[in-house]
Amino acid sequence: MSTGPLGAAERLLELEYQKSAKLILDRIYREVEIQWHPFLGVGRDMYAPRIDIAVGPFAIEQRRFEERYSELLLDTRPFIESLIERHNQNIDAAEQRASFETIAFFNLNARCLLCIEIEDSGSRKHCLGNLVNASALGRIGLLVARSDEILRTFVRQRVYLRFLADVEKNSFRTDNALVLSAQQFNECLQQA
Repeated sequence: MSTGPLGAAERLLELEYQKSAKLILDRIYREVEIQWHPFLGVGRDMYAPRIDIAVGPFAIEQRRFEERYSELLLDTRPFIESLIERHNQNIDAAEQRASFETIAFFNLNARCLLCIEIEDSGSRKHCLGNLVNASALGRIGLLVARSDEILRTFVRQRVYLRFLADVEKNSFRTDNALVLSAQQFNECLQQA
């Protein structure tokens, strides 16, 4: 992100978008945070991402919420399935389709229920970091692309990581990461 006046304006628009999404998510879930720090207080010697929007409960002091996350996913299944449906519209026909059953219990040791990263102009490396963070930290990771280029980047990165795993190279599994356009995410929020 640039640091000039345009960068400040972009940052303000990004925060406004996060706040508006949070207001809707607050109607669905009890714990929603913007600019969430999943490793606050762990120490300065470790990389500590800041998540655009996170839905709790948050596994900070208590290490795991496996059962609670499962309950919340089942309680909000129509919303989750709408996200999955939109994600499946974005992936290539040859790629494995996501389903509620395949992703709902994928990342049992998550730090939050939904880890949402919103991106509109980041580099491919920045997007890859968002993909890894969303998948690693959330029971479900959600990547919201605010441009067609970023959407394609996220989809290609998921395919690449799957390919590495398929040919038995070191990789990171992102089976719980859903890629949606901002318009698709907004549609899901409005229907919730």
